[in-house]
Amino acid sequence: MLRNAPLLLVATAGLAACVTPTPTTAISLETRLQRHIAAIQSRDLAGIEATITKGADLLLILPSGKLSTTRADYMSFHQGLFADPDWVMTFDPLHIQRLGDYGHALYRVTFDGDGAGPAPASPAYLSLGFQLQEGEWRVVHDQNTPIASPP
Repeated sequence: MLRNAPLLLVATAGLAACVTPTPTTAISLETRLQRHIAAIQSRDLAGIEATITKGADLLLILPSGKLSTTRADYMSFHQGLFADPDWVMTFDPLHIQRLGDYGHALYRVTFDGDGAGPAPASPAYLSLGFQLQEGEWRVVHDQNTPIASPP
């Protein structure tokens, strides 16, 4: 029995090398998502920066249809948005899904530009794409699409 021990160790080591480890993260997708939403609501530019990709590419599609493709543009947009102290934005989660190293969240949001109410706020769908990068979930796609009012 002991004479086969080296063979058993080699076989076990070989099988272990074939197993692809599942990425582990210190922060779950849901936690990163909550931090991103909280940073928006509190106008926290550093908080936003901590949740987005560290790479140069980041897709942002605004309700107007304007497309930005860089992290720098994304930060610039949020810097301008956060400079306005009056708006209020609410988030209603509709769907959160994780597919391997990609996660997606869909929210129904309302945006009240002056925060005064009771005028109806502008409803939209907010779609956020996250990618697992170096063990951390990071925003790589942000799209805000207006919801058309019924006729």
